[in-house]
Amino acid sequence: MKKYLRRLLPEKKTFTGVDIGTEEIKAAEIRITDGYPEVASLRRLPSPPGVWTDNFDEESLVQCLKELCRPNCREVITCIGGEKAVSRIVRLPRLNEKELWSAARFEIEKFVPTPVDQLVIRCIRLGRTVNFSANKQAGGSRDDGSAPKTEDLLILAVPLATVYQYHGIFSRAGFTLAAVDLQAFALWRVFGRDTQGTAALADIGARTSHFVLLRDGLIRFIRHLPAGSENISECIKELQRSLDYFTRHEDISAEKVVFSGRLGNFRELNEELQQNPGIGSDAGAPVVDFTAGVTYDPAFAVSVGLALREVSGNVIV
Repeated sequence: MKKYLRRLLPEKKTFTGVDIGTEEIKAAEIRITDGYPEVASLRRLPSPPGVWTDNFDEESLVQCLKELCRPNCREVITCIGGEKAVSRIVRLPRLNEKELWSAARFEIEKFVPTPVDQLVIRCIRLGRTVNFSANKQAGGSRDDGSAPKTEDLLILAVPLATVYQYHGIFSRAGFTLAAVDLQAFALWRVFGRDTQGTAALADIGARTSHFVLLRDGLIRFIRHLPAGSENISECIKELQRSLDYFTRHEDISAEKVVFSGRLGNFRELNEELQQNPGIGSDAGAPVVDFTAGVTYDPAFAVSVGLALREVSGNVIV
């Protein structure tokens, strides 16, 4: 992994990821040392009351960002909360770029009431797959050349006004947003790039959580869970529903769950999952190294993954 990152390293030497949660703002700074990325610092502050709700005080957040981020770090990467970004993974025939955009608009119009000209839309290829449904119905079990070629696409939609709001807040704090990312991608960079088999990533927040399911290092399912550490029993239920959904629709079961985020109740999370035979769980270990004196905290998984975006590139497959 280190050799892979080193080949992709840009000339810039410092990268900062900022994760603004409902309870805390976390910032992770990655520096290039001797040709390799290392986490140089992790910093946190309480979030302003009601952050990202309709009536929160933007200036309070601006002041928090000024205090949290180092003044010599002019560019940062952040993410848009799952409650503001709509994402769907759809399986379609292999399309060229023009066809892809038309398909993305059509899919967005089906589940987002906002007019498409008021949205920022992105469509990301998650890797080519083969549709075996016709063969299965005929009693077959593998591709004989007759099954149509398809691919999984991640379609994202965010209100344009939300994107402007994020840029405006960071600009008033004195920083430029190099990128606005998604939590799922950040978690994938930290834990999922080299994952073999089927694994779930679960980042537990205070009131919401993020669920990403991977198959051999590729994202296959994303869900925003409406529960977190403040209601751990409901969080477990939502996590189990997500695992069950993927098993039913893809006929593939997760072999393990990798946890990050607020893990004060990790023992309870782990004990609940142990009731499902065949599913292991652990607190994930990030792929990046840490400088002396800096200790990894699972709450910083997303911010570390955001900083890694500019180090390792934004290639999903």
